[in-house]
Amino acid sequence: MYSPGEFFYYEDLGLEFEALFTLTYDNEDYLIAENEDGDRYVFINNDDEDVELVEDEDLAEEVLAYWEEEYLDKSDIGDWDDDEYYDREDHVNIDDKFEDYDEEY
Repeated sequence: MYSPGEFFYYEDLGLEFEALFTLTYDNEDYLIAENEDGDRYVFINNDDEDVELVEDEDLAEEVLAYWEEEYLDKSDIGDWDDDEYYDREDHVNIDDKFEDYDEEY
């Protein structure tokens, strides 16, 4: 099993890939990988370091769409904008904080 950031060579395609993410979809473990051109591929992830390319394009697109929706969707990042903490107007001026430092020592 490859970890994100690891590189591996897939002999059937003659290409090197970088593992981006592993996920479970429909009770199967998948590996999302990217080649040096930025093309993404989906592999079935076995228990050892053997991976098998998903040749069914519909399934590969479905897994990629699921991954992008569930893990890369940046439009909904929670309720941080509703949090009052970020609306605080208290401001600390670093110069004021250390203004008397030279005088004391």
